Amino acid sequence: MLSSPLPRAKETAQLIAGRLDAVEPGFLPEMGGVIGDRIFGEMRTLADWAEVLREREDARKFASDQLATWARAAMRVGEKDRVLAISHGGIIELPAITLAQRLRTPLDGASFGYCEGVVITYAKGAPTTIEVVRV
Repeated sequence: MLSSPLPRAKETAQLIAGRLDAVEPGFLPEMGGVIGDRIFGEMRTLADWAEVLREREDARKFASDQLATWARAAMRVGEKDRVLAISHGGIIELPAITLAQRLRTPLDGASFGYCEGVVITYAKGAPTTIEVVRV
């Protein structure tokens, strides 16, 4: 069980799993202006996030950097183990869409809400599948 350093993420991890194994600072990166002049509340769909990726190089770099953080987290455990990572909006959508595009897996629908996100399977340190998780 990993979470970002924000108290609400650590509390969520404790509520979901009853424990928190580590805090991963990489799950709370500085986003700066990666979404440009948009407001998070206006980013209602994954297509809205995909548009940001198409338009903004800084958003694409942010997504790639975040995917590297996710891969490092996956490398902490064995091939058969699972990691539950608690992070935040935008920090999940941008890299998830980028990875889905790389894996040629469509992601669509609403932006992720509370306790929603993706399940990624890694083999030998490389992502092989991505699935959306909705509640």
